[in-house]
Amino acid sequence: MNRIYTGILFLAVSSLLNAQQLKKEDVTGFWKLKESGFYENKKKVIKDFDNCRLMRNYSIRDDGFAVYNYVEGSSGDCMPSEPRLSFWRIVDDRLQFYVGSEILEEVTVVFNKDKTVTFSTYRPEHIKVDGDALAEKIMNTTHYDILEKQY
Repeated sequence: MNRIYTGILFLAVSSLLNAQQLKKEDVTGFWKLKESGFYENKKKVIKDFDNCRLMRNYSIRDDGFAVYNYVEGSSGDCMPSEPRLSFWRIVDDRLQFYVGSEILEEVTVVFNKDKTVTFSTYRPEHIKVDGDALAEKIMNTTHYDILEKQY
């Protein structure tokens, strides 16, 4: 019986040691969108973006503020939105962008070998939409952004 408990303890400790630890200095900076898309049936579907939409970016400051700049349109006709100013914090392997008690966006963060970072939609549980399978599918779609650090 002691071997079972020892084995469980060993697995728990080793998984904690192998877990990615987010640090403030790893996520702060100016991050520009490189690729975006979503997952459908566990397969990555890359969205077709032109240079205009690729101007989207995050500025994650080390004073706790974050600015997200969202740009729509097509090349030659870019339409930037009002920048979204928020606070940010690290929660486990995620970033939360928030204002007051409202979480505006929560993303799981993964560092890639090519020195980019992937932000993926964090959804702790499946969202149920009674009577509308399409709306339920949309509400539960996991989106991702691959961002490249500029500085």
